[in-house]
Amino acid sequence: MTIEIREPTVDEVHAIREVIEEHAQAAFGETELSEEEIRSWLTRPKLVVRVAEREGKLVGYLDVYAEDSGRFPADARTLDPEVAAALLAEAEAIGREKGATVVRAFVQGDDPVMREVLEEVGWQPIRYSFQMRIDLGEDPPEPIWPDGLSPRNLRPGEEERVYEANMDAFADHWEFERTSFEEWSEFALTHSFDPSLWWLVEDGEELAAYSLNSWHFSGDPQFGWIGNLGVRKPWRRRGLATALLRHSFRDFRGRGATRVGLGVDGENTTGAVRLYESVGMHVARRNDTYEKKFS
Repeated sequence: MTIEIREPTVDEVHAIREVIEEHAQAAFGETELSEEEIRSWLTRPKLVVRVAEREGKLVGYLDVYAEDSGRFPADARTLDPEVAAALLAEAEAIGREKGATVVRAFVQGDDPVMREVLEEVGWQPIRYSFQMRIDLGEDPPEPIWPDGLSPRNLRPGEEERVYEANMDAFADHWEFERTSFEEWSEFALTHSFDPSLWWLVEDGEELAAYSLNSWHFSGDPQFGWIGNLGVRKPWRRRGLATALLRHSFRDFRGRGATRVGLGVDGENTTGAVRLYESVGMHVARRNDTYEKKFS
């Protein structure tokens, strides 16, 4: 049976979610994305989206983000090996067409298909990451703040200041490359952006640390998400990250959350995984990154 790879139409959001939901239940045992989240993706100018159709039914989903760095992440979702191979071939074609140096795809959780297909078509494993979580069954410990420092919410017009702090805090991370404020905003200032969930710590006139939180992209109103946590170098090893995490946990619990999650590079060299474990978080999921380089 022929597989057609094509652009989706604007009225196919529900069908796309069904494909992603089927994959999520097999790989994670839970819902991954809301329709609202998927709909917002389709408006991103650098995101190339494709669907796989067979006999009039959607059987696969692919998006490829054309990053300025030339390293294009590709998210392919299907439970059919033949469809997976077709989606990966399309991801390669998109990468070549748009000047990528490398395209990267992911084996997410307990995905029963993607790892074998990636290896069959010659992609190489390079990295792994974790989704970590904490259950908020009891009140989290109160944060202990370094003398004179405390958190506050984002104020109108401070978005670019937070962006600069984010670029500085992550400058020593794996393959860091400074992005434009516009590209950063595509991910930070989405439809789910809520300034009352962004916490900033100032030291005098300097922004020392931050935690940019939101509700989880599944749409679960009891699932809090720490999208970006950073402490700039001069303020590290003073307990700010621990304090921000505990503050975020308590804030989410006060808003009705029963759990909080975040994503982290499993090979992070700054001790992030140990930090998250120290505040009670555990690994809930592992994702493996594979890549296809272009000469």
